[in-house]
Amino acid sequence: MMRFVSVRLRVSPPCPRVPRGAPAADLSLRVRSAAGDHDVLARVGLLAPGDPPGTGGPAAGADEHVAAEAGPCPGIRWPVCADVLHDRSPRPYAEAVRRLGDLTAAHPGCRLAAAPLTGGGWAVVDGTSRTVLPLAHRVPPDQPLLASCLHAWLVAGHTLRDIHDIRVVRGG
Repeated sequence: MMRFVSVRLRVSPPCPRVPRGAPAADLSLRVRSAAGDHDVLARVGLLAPGDPPGTGGPAAGADEHVAAEAGPCPGIRWPVCADVLHDRSPRPYAEAVRRLGDLTAAHPGCRLAAAPLTGGGWAVVDGTSRTVLPLAHRVPPDQPLLASCLHAWLVAGHTLRDIHDIRVVRGG
């Protein structure tokens, strides 16, 4: 399945909460990093330029891209043009590292690929460095938009290695 995804990054306010009337995000994350806390909000589809989802606070970045499931889809060529690829099935870390290596080799235009891990967390690779990292231990395997959030993180000039923690934030 292929999707167009819009992601916004905002510096986290001291007392986070979603303001009334703000468009809902399909996935809201709090990313703790060396650069401070950020809210990363993803939504499937286009957003109006003045209509970012989620909390207030200074904008730290925005990204719109194509994301696709990396599973076997005979006859479907979406992964070839995707900026982000995500796997569906959790697998052991060593197997995920091999899988992500194969994906980035087969799809050099892919900037970020992610696979859920058995036992929790995600294996993630930045397609430019090809280094796989275990991240997002608190993000469940049924949240492939995590990969899109991490793509936006990279586009905003951050690195995956700077991330200390990622957690899902429930809307209020």
